[in-house]
Amino acid sequence: MNAIFVSQSGSIKMFHDLAIKLKSQFNLCDIGMVVSHRRSVNEFIKNHKDNNLNTFNVLKEWEITNNYKNISPDINILESYCRKLNVTNFWDAIVADRRLMQNIKATYFQNYSTPYTHTELLQILQASLEQVEKLFDKTKPDFVVSFICVTLIEYLVHLFAKSRNIPILNIRTTRIEDFMVFGNDIQEPAARIKNQYFALEKQQPDAELEKEATEIYEKLKNGIFQYEGVGVNTPFPVTHIISKYISKFFKTPKIFSFIYTDISIKLGKLKDKHDPGIIVPLLFNIFYKPSIKRLIHWNLRSKYINQTDLNHHNYAFFPLHLEPEVALLVYGRYHTNQIEVIRHIATSLPVGMELFVKDHPKSMGRRKLSYYQKILEIPNCRLINPYITTDPIIKNSQLVITIGGSAGWESVIKEVPVIVLGNSAYEFLPDTMVRKLHSFNNLSDTIHQLISEYTHDKKSILRYLMAVVSESQRLNFYSTLLNRQGVATGSARNLSCNDEWDDQISLLARYTENSLNNL
Repeated sequence: MNAIFVSQSGSIKMFHDLAIKLKSQFNLCDIGMVVSHRRSVNEFIKNHKDNNLNTFNVLKEWEITNNYKNISPDINILESYCRKLNVTNFWDAIVADRRLMQNIKATYFQNYSTPYTHTELLQILQASLEQVEKLFDKTKPDFVVSFICVTLIEYLVHLFAKSRNIPILNIRTTRIEDFMVFGNDIQEPAARIKNQYFALEKQQPDAELEKEATEIYEKLKNGIFQYEGVGVNTPFPVTHIISKYISKFFKTPKIFSFIYTDISIKLGKLKDKHDPGIIVPLLFNIFYKPSIKRLIHWNLRSKYINQTDLNHHNYAFFPLHLEPEVALLVYGRYHTNQIEVIRHIATSLPVGMELFVKDHPKSMGRRKLSYYQKILEIPNCRLINPYITTDPIIKNSQLVITIGGSAGWESVIKEVPVIVLGNSAYEFLPDTMVRKLHSFNNLSDTIHQLISEYTHDKKSILRYLMAVVSESQRLNFYSTLLNRQGVATGSARNLSCNDEWDDQISLLARYTENSLNNL
């Protein structure tokens, strides 16, 4: 057997070690790997001298983005790829990559200006298509393993796999405890959970499975929605964190190291057009973001709806998404302009109902003041104090409308009607609780019908939880395998760092094997 693994900057070690583990389990002959973020790859190679990357067929994203100007875009070639991959165009793939449509600053500051012309996008697209095709032709994979989808090349890998009937295992969070699931494509919902949900409708569930699902349901009803990988509140005050950043930045050896690295990213051995470097993002987090947060909060303080005001209003709730993120660029592709989405919702509400909008906690300081002012220009729109938790907001609302965030799932549990605009993990729950909107032309009627016909269906929610538990795998995915800091961990295993890593990789390898065997 052969396989292709699609890594992102922080996931290279995980996919490398997973490939090695599966090599012995499946006797893999050829292994292909997509790598991005040259600095991360260089760091991985430096820290793991015994790595096997030199034995893999490796597609390096930066070789495309650094040299795309050598390509002459040919419309005939691009059209032939459309036919090969059974798509009408490649805009979905391009839009999925925030660095192409919103530039590299978008990771720390909301920025809609693309750094590329139309011709340059076609050059990058054509070069990417040709390199991905070469990787598939050389590796001849029997399956592809990836993690969500946030880059052009990741999207193209999935198109090639789909066109050649090659199984795809795309891992993503279920947002329930520490359960991770493999989807068979890059979209939500995960087919294996959806299929199992409907299969359980026709059969008697296992008693242990039902017991575990019921325990999870009770935790959710008690307000415990934290899942593995979600950001957790730091116990340190903001001033402590800023001081830590400043001391880190102004240590003389560090400054020279940062400058050298940034020059290498622009001109040297780490050259990568999609790497924002170290100094600018660090300065943004130390100085700009905290200042903007305070300025915006001060300007809007008199306009905010506070927690004590909530039960005095008749309102629907729309939680703003962090930008850019996969929930918008892939799952909610046609709802990326959230101000226009808010305008559509506000002008579709019943007479006298207001729309309350709350910013994502991580977005504070990323957006300009003018962004919020545009929202407030919509007559029946109000901004909620962003430091209020979602619990009282949802409980006091008549309706929650979300593109695809976790607030929708929280609302299902809290017995509040939900309308989802994008693709979401739970969109197939009974339409007496959840409605998937396919056109804004129908929004007014959908709102009226859902509010008037709403019925909480505990049995269906338990069935959904049973499907999640039976088709997913408990993993410390973000906290251990991706080594994310400041996130919630999953099941405590009380192992050393090395043992914890080996344990989690073994669990992921076993889940991969089981998923392939059950295709």
